Amino acid sequence: MIDRRTKLVRCPFTISIRGCPALNSIRYRHSFYERNLSEASDDTLRFVLLHEEGHVRKGSSLLSALPTLPVLLCLAFFGHPPLLIGGLPAAKPVFIALLLLIAFLAYRTYYHRMCDEEFIADRYAADAMRCCYRVRDPGTLLQNVLSGLLTGASSPHRKGVIPGLLRSEPDYRPSIADRVQKLRAATDPGNRRPVRPTDGDRSS
Repeated sequence: MIDRRTKLVRCPFTISIRGCPALNSIRYRHSFYERNLSEASDDTLRFVLLHEEGHVRKGSSLLSALPTLPVLLCLAFFGHPPLLIGGLPAAKPVFIALLLLIAFLAYRTYYHRMCDEEFIADRYAADAMRCCYRVRDPGTLLQNVLSGLLTGASSPHRKGVIPGLLRSEPDYRPSIADRVQKLRAATDPGNRRPVRPTDGDRSS
């Protein structure tokens, strides 16, 4: 289920655990594993790894490049301002406004696409768990994984832990309820039980 060419790599620059399509690897931070996954059940570990494998197989290699677009434009502007704005001082505010608009659109596209990839990776892991491990309701497994990470992140003994793309907090979309409901609808249309959001999953 996980490609033999996909490498599991300890990476201090990764916040938590993340499948990287461009590098064909699943990269993780050791401290994140020790705090959140070292005592997890076999099914939980399988789901997490399969979720990240879903990112590797189904994810976009160009997704991580989107946030760098405004930075590259900034570097080009500061490196060759006369060339870009024709040496006209009046054009400078227009170019800066355009740069801010591009930055807004780039980050909006990035987060929208990132949410889409979370759903795709959830579906990939759920299909594998249902087919190969006879897990009847992968949605419950996903909810337990996300709720456990959210609880760990808010624990006073784990201050500073940021579970990265697997986390689901009020300022992050998709929420736990959205992901679980969408997964259940996709894997079993007859199973549309409402998901009770956790305290950290409720939004005003």
